[in-house]
Parts: sequence; structure tokens; C-alpha cells
Amino acid sequence: MQQVQIYSFNNVCIEALQVPITRAVSHLGRKFYYNETAKIVIYDSFSVDGLQHLQVSGSPNTLWNNWDVHFHRGHIPLSHIFHNSTAFFVTQTCPANLHHFWNDEFVPLYSIVRRVNRLHSGSSNQLFYREPSDLEGTDIAGCHNKTLYENILQTLFMNPFHDVFYRAPVNECYSRAMFGIDSRGDDYRTIIQHVTTNLLGKETLDEIESNKFYITFVQRRYRRIINVEELMQTAFDIGFEKVRIVYFEHHSVKEQV
Repeated sequence: MQQVQIYSFNNVCIEALQVPITRAVSHLGRKFYYNETAKIVIYDSFSVDGLQHLQVSGSPNTLWNNWDVHFHRGHIPLSHIFHNSTAFFVTQTCPANLHHFWNDEFVPLYSIVRRVNRLHSGSSNQLFYREPSDLEGTDIAGCHNKTLYENILQTLFMNPFHDVFYRAPVNECYSRAMFGIDSRGDDYRTIIQHVTTNLLGKETLDEIESNKFYITFVQRRYRRIINVEELMQTAFDIGFEKVRIVYFEHHSVKEQV
């Protein structure tokens, strides 16, 4: 059995397939089909050659943590465009809200970007997904994590392109690529500070810091707090001057942050 892990390779290219491959993605007990029109090729692979099936680390909420990768002992063709940047190949979930996106996708991705020293301005990281989450005409069209959470992803200094790999420009190559994500050994406070600093800016953070003593009750459409008014009064009684109820579904992702 192949070990589930994180792989790192050099000279990774996206190339067109002569014949598209039909794939299926499962969602809520149903299967939806789509066509992959490109493949991933690794050049200068030394002793490895041919198609390999990589079983990679990822979210436990993703059933398809694997990649098909073609290895080639030869050099990158001169006709290809080479980028001195790192590409991250991940198998994303279909997050229902910011909480699930944060825990299942962002924190593990942050951990890998940091560990390979790509968490700095100008790194021009690339992000490629395994399967689409916006298939038209299906009920998974609401899984727009690649656009809904774009501002948060940009705090990892991602290049503006982040989408399924077969939609990327073909015959373009990257100096390094990581397959799989993991979240071991990272402090949540450090991650939150990184995101808020890069997303909101120092002036906004200073304003938040000057008004830091407040209580926020998060209400949801389901699993509601039925005695929220009583809890608000208790917060006032013990000395909190700023108390509020927030419905996150009424706010953009950036406003939620």
C-alpha cells in the first residue's frame, strides 16, 4: 500500500492531453462527471518514468486525496515556459462556511507554504486544485471556494491564478511543486495574526485593538442560541460595554474576518 504523505518535485509542467479523461466527483451521494484536458508532467525524473498514482495527505473531509502524475527522464522542452516559482497541488473540500474552509483547507495549506519558506511577499506561489467545485448545472455549483475565499488565499502570496490544474495555461512549468497538505505544528494565533495583518492592514488592526473588549454572539440559521438575549444581558451586567449579535451569512468573507 502506498504511503500517504506530502511530495515535493522539481521541474513540474502542465501539458495538454491528446484525449481528455472523463472523471467523476462525488457530492452528497451523487456523482458528477467532467473532462480533464491536461496532465501533470515531471521532467528530469532520473530513475522514475511513466504514470504514477500519488496518494497524498489532505483533509479527512476529502475522499479523493490523490494525483496522477507523469514522470519523464528527459529535459523540459525548449518550447515550454519556465517559472521560477512554487506550485501547490491540493485536493480541496466543499466548505459550507468560513470555519470549514479555515480548518480543512487554509490552515493545512498555510503550514506547507510556511515550511517550504514561501510565506513572503513576491513569492508568486501557484495553487492548483484536484477536482472542480463549480460544475455548471449541478448542485455543487455553490462550492466556489476558489473565489469566495480568494482574499484569504492571497495572504499566502498566491499568484492570481488558483483553479483546477487543467484550466491552467499548458506548456508552462514550475521550478518546484508540492503535492498534499498538512497542518501539524502550527499555532492558530500566529496564523490568525498573519491573515488579519495581510488582509485588513495595520490601521484597521489598530482600531480593533483600541476596542478589543467586546462580546460577539454568532447566530446561525440552524443551531441557534435560544437564550441569546439573556446571555447579552449577562455580558452587560458583568461590565462589557460592547455586546453584539452577528449573523455571518449576511456579511462577506472579509467582513467576517
